[in-house]
Amino acid sequence: MELVTKVRRTMKELINAGKNLKTSRDVDVFTQIAFDYNLSAMTYGNNRKSGTFAIQYLVSPKPDSTNTAPVITYDQIITKFESERAQAFKDEGLILLSCSYEQSDIVADPVTGSVSLSFTINISVTERTR
Repeated sequence: MELVTKVRRTMKELINAGKNLKTSRDVDVFTQIAFDYNLSAMTYGNNRKSGTFAIQYLVSPKPDSTNTAPVITYDQIITKFESERAQAFKDEGLILLSCSYEQSDIVADPVTGSVSLSFTINISVTERTR
């Protein structure tokens, strides 16, 4: 399960969890809503693990604001993730094998037109052996 712990830590760092994953009436809502994974043994001699992860996020505008969309955009989040992912996974002793994205808009309130952004980052990761 060390692989799962390392991936969680890396994703929180990349998505700027310490700063942006807060919920209050003063800021947009930006939260991880799901962390699904599937693990397997990659090589049996040294017990190297690999995993496929689907991490879902939700971004919504500040509840009492007049904004109809969140201040931070999907492109900003993904651009930051893409520019820093290689080094972040390497620093954790992980190899990022593949990465894909899914995005959708959810109309949260048909009266105000408030739109929330939901997206998923799908990754395949293995442990570095050296």
